Amino acid sequence: MGYFPEPVSVTWDTGSLSKSATTLQASALGTSGLYSTTSWVTASSEEAKQEFTCRVVHAPSGTHDNTTVRACSASFSTPTVKLFHSSCEPPEGTSSPVQLLCLISGYTPSDMKVTWLVQGQEAENAIWYTAPDKIEGELASTRSELNITWLEWVSEKTYTCRVTYRGQNFEDSTRRCTGNPHPPDTKMQGPEGPWRARSQASLPHAADSDPRGVTAYLSPPSPLELYVQKSAKITCLVVDLASKEGLSLTWSRDSRKPVTPGSPDVRKQYNGTFTAMSTLPVEASDWVKGETYECRVTHPDLPRDLVRTIRKADGQRIRPEVYVFPPPEEDQETRSTLTLTCLIQNFSPADVSVQWLRNQVPLPDAQHSTTPPRLAPGRANGTGSAFFVFSRLEVARSQWDQNDEFTCRVVHETLPGDDRTFEKAVSRTFGKAVSKTPGK
Repeated sequence: MGYFPEPVSVTWDTGSLSKSATTLQASALGTSGLYSTTSWVTASSEEAKQEFTCRVVHAPSGTHDNTTVRACSASFSTPTVKLFHSSCEPPEGTSSPVQLLCLISGYTPSDMKVTWLVQGQEAENAIWYTAPDKIEGELASTRSELNITWLEWVSEKTYTCRVTYRGQNFEDSTRRCTGNPHPPDTKMQGPEGPWRARSQASLPHAADSDPRGVTAYLSPPSPLELYVQKSAKITCLVVDLASKEGLSLTWSRDSRKPVTPGSPDVRKQYNGTFTAMSTLPVEASDWVKGETYECRVTHPDLPRDLVRTIRKADGQRIRPEVYVFPPPEEDQETRSTLTLTCLIQNFSPADVSVQWLRNQVPLPDAQHSTTPPRLAPGRANGTGSAFFVFSRLEVARSQWDQNDEFTCRVVHETLPGDDRTFEKAVSRTFGKAVSKTPGK
């Protein structure tokens, strides 16, 4: 719209839908002397899975513009991605593999691609297995498995499971635990190093295998769940069960206060084994105080119960520094999609959550991505370790041009207030980031 003079050519790259494209005659925009044209294609729900490209040519001005979209026939749910590893200690013999298990759940069935990354790059010469979708009602779940050698694991590289779904990337990362090995049935009394589940890192994590192959994992709550959503939970996951008969997952806590876990979710997998998952809601105050939680797995096939414990990591507490950067000026004039960057640095412990908001409305996770926490250069010394992350948000240039306000919201236990958040906002008018107090 808003062109002069006539005519303009509109074509659609729609494959088999070429006959379904409709372009209306140009119409004048008021008294401005400019014109606008409307064109569309009609797609069935099945055809909506493909992409459509609208090509516009304005010969008088020499303008060529292409826009690619995907039809939206209905609302859909995006996947939740969670990555687990099988052990923090060396198995018997360094030739034994370490298993990385990527759980992908809660998404509307659609085309999906799973890619494994090492240090941010696609894993070379790696072979992984991704199970077929398991459909339950309107949603689906699956898992992807990657086995690596113990020598690869102790290199302390970061491994990432990336899920590409409807043109967006969803991912989770993990790396080797550090610290002293502990027997499977003893409690972890301190931090076990860089554990990450979504936005967490450096949290205790137990995941040792029974000799028969059954493995149990514990996943901690994220800062976002703890302080903002007020719905924190710990997850106990058991995999490779031969049967579900006689299975019991029991929760307890050191204080002996009552616990109210949800009903276990037991599912049969493609290879005939069973996976069980149980979640335990926790109070943020109890978690922050260092309460220890235990998940006990009992099954007739196990020679002994599998006991896993988890607690908040000890260590130095450092408040994060937050910086928000607008898109480069050269991009603001030439690109249809702009990138905003939020740097969160020099904080500890490594557990941090990042949200982005547009005009104080939270944006979907699919629109932004955050790196795993990494050690800040020069801080891994006698003064204690500190971490940093980058978060990246893509916005439409039209939203930036109309002076929408974009906010980077950081959730960390050292921040003030009940919700432990700190915000910095940026817009085209500001020209620079402006700190804001949440709720004001």
